[in-house]
Amino acid sequence: SGAKVLAHEKSDYNEIYVTQNGAEREMWFRKKNDFFLQSRININELNTLVLIYSKMMVAALLLQPAPRRILMLGLGGCAVSNFLSNLYPRTVIDVVEVDRKVIDIAKNFFYLNETSNYKVYHKDGRQFVQDASGKEPYDLIYLDAFKSGSIPFHLKTIQFYKDVARVLSPEGVVGSNLYGKSNTLKHNDWKTFSAQFKRVYCFEDHDNVATVLFATDREERWTMSDFDQAAKKFHSSLSFSLTDTAATYRAGKFENDNGDVFEDDFPREQLGRTIEKNNLDDTQHHPYPIKNRS
Repeated sequence: SGAKVLAHEKSDYNEIYVTQNGAEREMWFRKKNDFFLQSRININELNTLVLIYSKMMVAALLLQPAPRRILMLGLGGCAVSNFLSNLYPRTVIDVVEVDRKVIDIAKNFFYLNETSNYKVYHKDGRQFVQDASGKEPYDLIYLDAFKSGSIPFHLKTIQFYKDVARVLSPEGVVGSNLYGKSNTLKHNDWKTFSAQFKRVYCFEDHDNVATVLFATDREERWTMSDFDQAAKKFHSSLSFSLTDTAATYRAGKFENDNGDVFEDDFPREQLGRTIEKNNLDDTQHHPYPIKNRS
């Protein structure tokens, strides 16, 4: 209500809308009659983070406050990647996005401005990760690739997380956006991450609007006190309270739930064809469905 449509584009992967209401600009994906919010920025305060999930994704910096190399799978409206580029101008930030239309819209409407350190690659996330194996590792990896109504399943399995672990530095951290309370598969995400990484931490706001998991192969187990102290010691001033974000840590969340490890549902020699199918998927069946509303 009250929002103006600034752009409407159709790609091979998504139907994309850009809307604006006052100072807030948003990117939405549409599938049939459902709309899925992808990103929100305040055009008058570009260095701020607006959505709850984006602030929670930044909580990865509590575990890894000085990343030299960051990988992000999924561009959206580039709110988080722009924020990190501004916060760490000397850090290498590689962003991977399969949809060229999303990249173009991010440049035209969401202030994407690539630099020598901050670059966007037009490619599938799993293929990029496989190609990065054996090269300089990343200290922080974000998994935030969404379609309308689902997440490409080849970006959710234990086989993919093994590939991710190969390009992660020994002290590195993986962050995964699990969407809101309408996602009923989070206990399986926990189980799958736990099958690959030694430590998994859950962050979730009180209203269950957003859930984020962080995984690492470090031996030490952090407590709420550790996250709180790390927030208080953080080297930079932010436009929001990192201490409040640290307080969204949910110790033990999903840990004792029954869940299944997500496994590739295809032979490895069919990876390329499966990636294409998953990214273009227009069928009714989604192995990792996300509902529009809770």
